[in-house]
Amino acid sequence: MSMIAVLKNCLECEKEFILSSVESRDEVLFFDNEEALLNSKECANIEIIFGEPSHRIIQLMKNLRWIQMSWAGANKYTSAPDFPDRITLTGASGAYGCVISEYIIAGILALKRNLFPYREQMKNGGWDKIEGDDSLEGKRVLILGTGNIGQETAKRLRCFGCYIVGICRTNRYQQEHFDEVYTIDHLDVQLSNADVVVIALPGTTETTGMFGRERIKKMKEGAILVNVGRGFIVDTDELTSALQNGFLSGAVLDVTEPEPLPEKHPLRYMENVVLTPHISGISWGENMFTRKRILDIFCENLKRDRNNEPKKNVIDFSKGY
Repeated sequence: MSMIAVLKNCLECEKEFILSSVESRDEVLFFDNEEALLNSKECANIEIIFGEPSHRIIQLMKNLRWIQMSWAGANKYTSAPDFPDRITLTGASGAYGCVISEYIIAGILALKRNLFPYREQMKNGGWDKIEGDDSLEGKRVLILGTGNIGQETAKRLRCFGCYIVGICRTNRYQQEHFDEVYTIDHLDVQLSNADVVVIALPGTTETTGMFGRERIKKMKEGAILVNVGRGFIVDTDELTSALQNGFLSGAVLDVTEPEPLPEKHPLRYMENVVLTPHISGISWGENMFTRKRILDIFCENLKRDRNNEPKKNVIDFSKGY
Protein backbone atom coordinates (compact mmCIF):
# COMPACT_ATOMS: atom_id res chain seq x y z
CA MET A 1 0.00 0.00 0.00
CA SER A 2 1.18 3.50 -0.86
CA MET A 3 -0.05 6.78 0.61
CA ILE A 4 -0.25 9.38 -2.18
CA ALA A 5 -0.82 13.12 -1.85
CA VAL A 6 -1.97 15.22 -4.80
CA LEU A 7 -1.01 18.88 -4.32
CA LYS A 8 -3.05 20.15 -7.26
CA ASN A 9 -6.52 21.52 -7.79
CA CYS A 10 -8.04 18.64 -9.73
CA LEU A 11 -11.30 18.35 -11.60
CA GLU A 12 -13.50 15.40 -10.67
CA CYS A 13 -12.64 13.62 -13.92
CA GLU A 14 -8.93 14.08 -13.16
CA LYS A 15 -9.37 12.64 -9.69
CA GLU A 16 -11.12 9.65 -11.20
CA PHE A 17 -8.30 9.23 -13.72
CA ILE A 18 -5.68 9.20 -10.95
CA LEU A 19 -7.71 6.81 -8.82
CA SER A 20 -8.07 4.44 -11.76
CA SER A 21 -4.27 4.25 -12.01
CA VAL A 22 -3.61 3.07 -8.46
CA GLU A 23 -4.30 -0.19 -6.71
CA SER A 24 -7.43 -0.43 -4.60
CA ARG A 25 -5.34 -0.71 -1.45
CA ASP A 26 -3.48 2.53 -2.19
CA GLU A 27 -4.82 5.68 -0.56
CA VAL A 28 -4.92 8.93 -2.53
CA LEU A 29 -5.51 12.21 -0.72
CA PHE A 30 -6.22 15.47 -2.57
CA PHE A 31 -5.06 18.80 -1.13
CA ASP A 32 -5.56 22.31 -2.48
CA ASN A 33 -2.53 23.69 -0.65
CA GLU A 34 0.39 22.74 1.57
CA GLU A 35 -1.23 23.91 4.79
CA ALA A 36 -4.07 21.46 4.27
CA LEU A 37 -1.47 18.72 3.78
CA LEU A 38 0.45 19.73 6.89
CA ASN A 39 -2.72 19.72 8.96
CA SER A 40 -3.70 16.28 7.74
CA LYS A 41 -3.30 13.45 10.24
CA GLU A 42 -1.83 11.38 7.38
CA CYS A 43 0.95 13.85 6.60
CA ALA A 44 3.68 11.76 8.21
CA ASN A 45 2.67 8.68 6.22
CA ILE A 46 2.76 10.21 2.72
CA GLU A 47 5.16 8.36 0.41
CA ILE A 48 4.35 9.98 -2.94
CA ILE A 49 3.52 13.59 -3.84
CA PHE A 50 2.19 14.85 -7.15
CA GLY A 51 3.06 18.55 -7.22
CA GLU A 52 5.87 20.82 -6.12
CA PRO A 53 6.13 20.77 -2.32
CA SER A 54 8.27 23.32 -0.55
CA HIS A 55 11.60 22.35 0.98
CA ARG A 56 10.00 22.75 4.42
CA ILE A 57 7.40 20.09 3.58
CA ILE A 58 10.04 17.76 2.17
CA GLN A 59 12.17 17.95 5.32
CA LEU A 60 9.16 17.24 7.52
CA MET A 61 7.91 14.21 5.58
CA LYS A 62 10.28 11.43 6.58
CA ASN A 63 8.46 8.70 4.62
CA LEU A 64 8.40 10.63 1.35
CA ARG A 65 10.17 8.62 -1.36
CA TRP A 66 8.99 10.07 -4.69
CA ILE A 67 7.91 13.48 -6.01
CA GLN A 68 6.26 13.76 -9.43
CA MET A 69 6.46 17.36 -10.58
CA SER A 70 4.06 19.00 -13.01
CA TRP A 71 7.01 21.05 -14.24
CA ALA A 72 9.69 20.09 -16.77
CA GLY A 73 12.46 22.10 -15.08
CA ALA A 74 13.83 20.89 -11.76
CA ASN A 75 16.00 23.85 -10.65
CA LYS A 76 13.94 24.32 -7.50
CA TYR A 77 15.19 20.98 -6.23
CA THR A 78 18.48 20.32 -8.03
CA SER A 79 19.92 23.58 -6.71
CA ALA A 80 19.00 22.73 -3.12
CA PRO A 81 22.02 21.38 -1.17
CA ASP A 82 19.83 19.48 1.31
CA PHE A 83 17.47 17.60 -1.00
CA PRO A 84 17.16 14.09 0.53
CA ASP A 85 18.91 11.32 -1.40
CA ARG A 86 16.12 8.88 -0.58
CA ILE A 87 13.58 10.79 -2.73
CA THR A 88 13.20 10.08 -6.43
CA LEU A 89 12.29 13.20 -8.40
CA THR A 90 10.51 12.94 -11.75
CA GLY A 91 9.53 15.75 -14.09
CA ALA A 92 6.90 16.41 -16.74
CA SER A 93 9.22 16.58 -19.71
CA GLY A 94 7.20 15.84 -22.83
CA ALA A 95 4.14 17.78 -21.71
CA TYR A 96 5.20 21.27 -22.80
CA GLY A 97 6.60 20.96 -26.31
CA CYS A 98 3.39 21.95 -28.08
CA VAL A 99 2.57 25.11 -26.12
CA ILE A 100 6.16 26.37 -25.88
CA SER A 101 6.80 25.81 -29.59
CA GLU A 102 3.70 27.91 -30.33
CA TYR A 103 5.11 30.69 -28.17
CA ILE A 104 8.49 30.54 -29.90
CA ILE A 105 7.02 30.77 -33.37
CA ALA A 106 4.57 33.51 -32.37
CA GLY A 107 7.43 35.62 -31.02
CA ILE A 108 9.64 35.13 -34.07
CA LEU A 109 6.80 35.97 -36.46
CA ALA A 110 5.87 39.06 -34.47
CA LEU A 111 9.43 40.36 -34.92
CA LYS A 112 9.84 39.26 -38.54
CA ARG A 113 6.58 40.91 -39.59
CA ASN A 114 7.07 44.08 -37.50
CA LEU A 115 3.79 43.55 -35.69
CA PHE A 116 4.76 45.71 -32.72
CA PRO A 117 5.91 48.71 -34.78
CA TYR A 118 2.72 48.45 -36.87
CA ARG A 119 0.63 48.39 -33.71
CA GLU A 120 2.32 51.54 -32.45
CA GLN A 121 1.90 53.16 -35.83
CA MET A 122 -1.82 52.41 -35.88
CA LYS A 123 -2.23 53.82 -32.37
CA ASN A 124 -0.56 57.04 -33.54
CA GLY A 125 -2.73 57.37 -36.66
CA GLY A 126 -0.20 56.11 -39.22
CA TRP A 127 -0.91 53.90 -42.22
CA ASP A 128 2.43 53.20 -43.93
CA LYS A 129 4.55 50.21 -44.82
CA ILE A 130 7.42 49.74 -42.39
CA GLU A 131 10.75 48.81 -43.94
CA GLY A 132 12.23 45.48 -42.99
CA ASP A 133 9.22 43.16 -43.17
CA ASP A 134 10.52 39.61 -43.53
CA SER A 135 9.35 36.00 -43.46
CA LEU A 136 10.54 32.70 -42.03
CA GLU A 137 10.81 30.96 -45.36
CA GLY A 138 14.39 30.00 -46.17
CA LYS A 139 15.72 30.99 -42.75
CA ARG A 140 18.27 28.84 -40.97
CA VAL A 141 17.15 28.16 -37.38
CA LEU A 142 19.54 26.80 -34.78
CA ILE A 143 17.81 25.06 -31.85
CA LEU A 144 19.84 24.35 -28.73
CA GLY A 145 18.18 21.35 -27.14
CA THR A 146 16.66 18.54 -29.19
CA GLY A 147 14.30 17.22 -26.54
CA ASN A 148 10.53 17.55 -26.61
CA ILE A 149 10.49 21.37 -26.90
CA GLY A 150 13.20 21.41 -29.55
CA GLN A 151 11.55 18.66 -31.57
CA GLU A 152 8.09 20.23 -31.49
CA THR A 153 9.57 23.59 -32.48
CA ALA A 154 11.53 22.04 -35.34
CA LYS A 155 8.45 20.19 -36.58
CA ARG A 156 6.38 23.37 -36.72
CA LEU A 157 9.12 25.54 -38.22
CA ARG A 158 9.57 23.11 -41.10
CA CYS A 159 6.04 24.07 -42.20
CA PHE A 160 7.35 27.61 -42.75
CA GLY A 161 10.14 26.43 -45.02
CA CYS A 162 12.96 26.83 -42.49
CA TYR A 163 16.19 24.86 -42.46
CA ILE A 164 16.53 23.41 -38.97
CA VAL A 165 19.80 22.64 -37.20
CA GLY A 166 19.88 21.08 -33.75
CA ILE A 167 22.50 21.15 -31.00
CA CYS A 168 22.46 18.39 -28.38
CA ARG A 169 24.74 16.86 -25.77
CA THR A 170 25.14 13.57 -27.62
CA ASN A 171 24.36 12.76 -31.23
CA ARG A 172 23.32 9.17 -30.62
CA TYR A 173 19.76 9.40 -31.87
CA GLN A 174 18.25 10.39 -35.19
CA GLN A 175 16.14 13.53 -34.92
CA GLU A 176 13.53 13.33 -37.66
CA HIS A 177 12.48 16.99 -37.65
CA PHE A 178 16.00 18.40 -37.98
CA ASP A 179 17.95 18.82 -41.19
CA GLU A 180 21.24 18.59 -39.30
CA VAL A 181 22.18 17.77 -35.71
CA TYR A 182 25.52 18.51 -34.03
CA THR A 183 26.96 18.10 -30.58
CA ILE A 184 27.65 21.09 -28.36
CA ASP A 185 31.29 21.37 -29.48
CA HIS A 186 30.02 22.54 -32.88
CA LEU A 187 27.90 25.35 -31.41
CA ASP A 188 30.18 28.28 -32.22
CA VAL A 189 30.53 27.32 -35.88
CA GLN A 190 26.78 26.92 -36.27
CA LEU A 191 26.01 30.22 -34.55
CA SER A 192 27.65 32.22 -37.32
CA ASN A 193 25.22 30.82 -39.91
CA ALA A 194 21.93 30.95 -38.00
CA ASP A 195 19.26 33.56 -38.70
CA VAL A 196 17.40 32.54 -35.55
CA VAL A 197 18.88 30.91 -32.42
CA VAL A 198 16.47 29.17 -30.04
CA ILE A 199 17.67 28.25 -26.55
CA ALA A 200 15.59 25.40 -25.12
CA LEU A 201 18.14 24.08 -22.64
CA PRO A 202 17.73 23.19 -18.97
CA GLY A 203 19.34 25.29 -16.29
CA THR A 204 22.53 23.53 -15.19
CA THR A 205 26.07 24.45 -14.18
CA GLU A 206 27.11 23.69 -17.78
CA THR A 207 24.56 26.05 -19.34
CA THR A 208 24.96 28.91 -16.83
CA GLY A 209 26.46 31.90 -18.66
CA MET A 210 26.68 29.96 -21.92
CA PHE A 211 25.78 33.06 -23.92
CA GLY A 212 28.18 35.72 -22.73
CA ARG A 213 29.96 38.42 -24.71
CA GLU A 214 32.17 36.17 -26.82
CA ARG A 215 29.42 33.75 -27.79
CA ILE A 216 26.95 36.50 -28.65
CA LYS A 217 29.63 38.08 -30.85
CA LYS A 218 29.86 34.78 -32.76
CA MET A 219 26.21 34.98 -33.76
CA LYS A 220 25.24 36.08 -37.25
CA GLU A 221 24.70 39.82 -37.52
CA GLY A 222 21.00 40.59 -37.66
CA ALA A 223 19.98 37.30 -36.03
CA ILE A 224 17.15 36.84 -33.53
CA LEU A 225 17.80 35.20 -30.16
CA VAL A 226 15.01 33.25 -28.44
CA ASN A 227 15.35 32.03 -24.85
CA VAL A 228 12.75 29.74 -23.30
CA GLY A 229 15.30 27.82 -21.21
CA ARG A 230 16.60 29.68 -18.16
CA GLY A 231 17.45 33.35 -17.84
CA PHE A 232 20.95 32.77 -16.48
CA ILE A 233 21.99 31.03 -19.70
CA VAL A 234 22.25 34.46 -21.36
CA ASP A 235 24.22 37.44 -20.07
CA THR A 236 21.51 40.11 -19.91
CA ASP A 237 23.88 43.08 -20.17
CA GLU A 238 25.64 41.66 -23.24
CA LEU A 239 22.36 40.82 -24.93
CA THR A 240 21.03 44.30 -24.22
CA SER A 241 24.16 45.85 -25.72
CA ALA A 242 23.93 43.65 -28.84
CA LEU A 243 20.33 44.75 -29.37
CA GLN A 244 21.02 48.41 -28.71
CA ASN A 245 23.91 48.63 -31.16
CA GLY A 246 21.96 46.75 -33.85
CA PHE A 247 24.17 43.67 -33.97
CA LEU A 248 21.14 41.49 -33.20
CA SER A 249 17.83 42.39 -34.81
CA GLY A 250 15.61 41.12 -32.02
CA ALA A 251 15.01 38.81 -29.08
CA VAL A 252 12.16 36.72 -27.73
CA LEU A 253 12.62 36.29 -23.99
CA ASP A 254 10.34 34.33 -21.70
CA VAL A 255 13.11 34.08 -19.12
CA THR A 256 15.69 36.62 -17.97
CA GLU A 257 18.39 37.14 -15.36
CA PRO A 258 17.29 38.63 -13.04
CA GLU A 259 13.65 37.65 -13.22
CA PRO A 260 11.79 39.93 -13.30
CA LEU A 261 13.98 42.61 -14.84
CA PRO A 262 14.18 45.96 -13.02
CA GLU A 263 11.30 48.30 -13.87
CA LYS A 264 13.46 50.67 -15.92
CA HIS A 265 15.52 48.03 -17.71
CA PRO A 266 16.02 48.85 -21.44
CA LEU A 267 14.77 45.44 -22.59
CA ARG A 268 11.32 46.36 -21.30
CA TYR A 269 11.05 49.23 -23.79
CA MET A 270 12.54 47.87 -27.01
CA GLU A 271 10.16 47.34 -29.94
CA ASN A 272 12.36 44.53 -31.22
CA VAL A 273 12.06 42.52 -27.99
CA VAL A 274 9.23 40.19 -26.99
CA LEU A 275 9.46 40.02 -23.19
CA THR A 276 7.10 37.86 -21.15
CA PRO A 277 6.99 36.76 -17.47
CA HIS A 278 7.94 33.08 -17.80
CA ILE A 279 4.61 32.01 -19.32
CA SER A 280 5.61 30.16 -22.50
CA GLY A 281 4.79 26.80 -20.93
CA ILE A 282 1.07 27.15 -20.29
CA SER A 283 0.78 24.77 -17.38
CA TRP A 284 -1.56 23.20 -14.86
CA GLY A 285 -4.86 25.02 -14.57
CA GLU A 286 -4.40 26.93 -17.84
CA ASN A 287 -4.31 24.49 -20.74
CA MET A 288 -6.36 21.30 -20.80
CA PHE A 289 -4.08 19.53 -23.28
CA THR A 290 -0.90 20.22 -21.30
CA ARG A 291 -2.74 19.24 -18.15
CA LYS A 292 -3.75 15.92 -19.69
CA ARG A 293 -0.16 15.19 -20.76
CA ILE A 294 1.10 15.88 -17.25
CA LEU A 295 -1.51 13.55 -15.77
CA ASP A 296 -0.61 10.85 -18.29
CA ILE A 297 3.04 11.02 -17.20
CA PHE A 298 2.11 10.82 -13.52
CA CYS A 299 -0.28 7.91 -13.97
CA GLU A 300 2.19 6.03 -16.16
CA ASN A 301 4.80 6.47 -13.43
CA LEU A 302 2.32 5.27 -10.81
CA LYS A 303 1.98 2.03 -12.73
CA ARG A 304 5.73 1.75 -13.12
CA ASP A 305 6.20 2.38 -9.41
CA ARG A 306 3.73 -0.40 -8.60
CA ASN A 307 5.58 -2.80 -10.91
CA ASN A 308 9.05 -1.74 -9.70
CA GLU A 309 9.92 -0.53 -13.21
CA PRO A 310 12.11 2.49 -14.02
CA LYS A 311 10.07 5.69 -14.02
CA LYS A 312 9.90 8.18 -16.88
CA ASN A 313 11.70 11.51 -16.58
CA VAL A 314 13.78 10.74 -13.50
CA ILE A 315 15.88 13.80 -12.69
CA ASP A 316 19.63 13.21 -12.63
CA PHE A 317 20.94 15.57 -9.96
CA SER A 318 24.46 15.33 -11.35
CA LYS A 319 23.19 16.83 -14.63
CA GLY A 320 20.46 19.06 -13.22
CA TYR A 321 17.68 17.62 -15.41
